Amino acid sequence: GLSKRFGSVTANNDISLEILPGEIHCFLGENGAGKSTLSECLYGFMTPDCGDLYFEGKKVEIKSPLDAIRLGIGMVHQHFILVKPLTVIENIIVGTDAAHFFLNLAEAKKKLEQLCEDYELELDLSAKIWQLSVAEQQWVEILKALFGGVKLLILDEPTAVLTPQESDRLFAILRKMQKDGLSIIFITHKLNEVKEVSNRVTVLRHGEKVQTVETSSVTKAELARMMVGRDVVFRVEKPHVKIGDVILQINDLNAKND
Repeated sequence: GLSKRFGSVTANNDISLEILPGEIHCFLGENGAGKSTLSECLYGFMTPDCGDLYFEGKKVEIKSPLDAIRLGIGMVHQHFILVKPLTVIENIIVGTDAAHFFLNLAEAKKKLEQLCEDYELELDLSAKIWQLSVAEQQWVEILKALFGGVKLLILDEPTAVLTPQESDRLFAILRKMQKDGLSIIFITHKLNEVKEVSNRVTVLRHGEKVQTVETSSVTKAELARMMVGRDVVFRVEKPHVKIGDVILQINDLNAKND
């Protein structure tokens, strides 16, 4: 029965759902459907106006991200929350038990190296965040959640900043995390991703829950109809365009350092 309003705008209206242990559960909807608001209520970034939250069978109050983290809920936002002048390892341990007045970097590094090995990640733990690619920064966010012992990981539009190859790699690693018992909420508006990675999908439209279904039991056309409330034509006719002259050319470009 979760609801969240902003003045006269209802972002989430009486939404009820369940996330199962060890499943990848998609929140699917158009922009503005209420997906991110719902997830931020689960993570404590926002407080619902009404409704009850239960985690591992117990009623809980999540008033801040710290409450969520202590329960075992982690979230990777669409816009990363990282301190760019700090290193990977410093970003990961900040706010954790490893970050006392004297940082225990050696022990934290050993644990992080094991996590990287488990999930076949190549990441320079001593690199500063601003030196990393966007995909690598996303892995820092995910590692931070895993380092804290997350049981439920929320990913908000995680492929928005990734290439197709990077997205495929993310899906493969998420499946491994799932096999290790992690529950994952995957927020997206892309139908291919829903079919590719999820076990179940909850469709949202205009802040309302439309339906929760087994992903294998629905087609992309059916999901699209749930999303927008009408049939959707997937094939778009485009006129043939002749490639013109070069408008931008770069030769012998070098970057000597950072």
